[in-house]
Amino acid sequence: MPLVGGVMAMLVTPFTDDYQLNEEALRQEVRWSLDQGAQGIVATPSIGEFLHLSETERLRAWEVTLEEARKRPGVCAIAMTSGATTLETLSYARQAARMGFDAQQVIPPYYWRCGELEVERHYRMVAESAELPVVIYHNPALSKFTITPRFAGRLAAIPNLIAIKEVLTDLQHLEALFDQVSGRIAVYNTFRAFLAGLMLGAAGGFINIFAVPASVALLKAFRSGDIARAAEIQRRLNRCFPRGGEGALGHLGTTKVTATVVTGIEMGPARPPYMAPQNAADLIRARLPELNALL
Repeated sequence: MPLVGGVMAMLVTPFTDDYQLNEEALRQEVRWSLDQGAQGIVATPSIGEFLHLSETERLRAWEVTLEEARKRPGVCAIAMTSGATTLETLSYARQAARMGFDAQQVIPPYYWRCGELEVERHYRMVAESAELPVVIYHNPALSKFTITPRFAGRLAAIPNLIAIKEVLTDLQHLEALFDQVSGRIAVYNTFRAFLAGLMLGAAGGFINIFAVPASVALLKAFRSGDIARAAEIQRRLNRCFPRGGEGALGHLGTTKVTATVVTGIEMGPARPPYMAPQNAADLIRARLPELNALL
């Protein structure tokens, strides 16, 4: 199993004011996430704007991320290799494997709508290429494809497909998902349902960078048997970073602002046309003390 359990930090990709890759800020972000207790990092995920980067930029962001991650023993490094087509994903998978990543995260093709046969073909071709183990990224708001628990169970039979990162938080969906995959692949949840996932048997979470400290504290409380503390951290975490998610307007821009406020590292803007509400930073600063008081 190339993935460790626990908190995998999903990194935003820092930009300068003129939208160029800010390598020093990216290095600081990797160090910050590991200092906060993350067991792994995810390079250029959705909130890392992988689809807004040129190939050269994306590969350079991977190099920088991996250089910093490999300075710490035992850190799991995952690359988001997704592309609009399977062939594009395979190309990125080959490059991520050559660089030395431990696994790849792959969302279903996200422009033209796909059916189950096409999505299964996509994952089977990527997994069978044997470049890197595959983590499914289930985010129907972005991919326009819903992986039902039943279909997840079908995908779990594909060799070299080792885990699923689940964004959905509905308890019935999560229960059915765990029933269907039956321990054949690991499940990693979003921070919004981190405790629910752990109680169902999740290996950990793929966690937005700004939620890493609270998620690490929640995991520690859960493992020590202090479920009441874990539950209170979960409630405050969700109040601090309200629900809305990828289907909400301003989500990407707000994520960049939130990452800046929480880490103290200037992450820069999202690439145009994406923006954050003008009061995003003030709202986060107003909510953080309640969460931080518990950490």
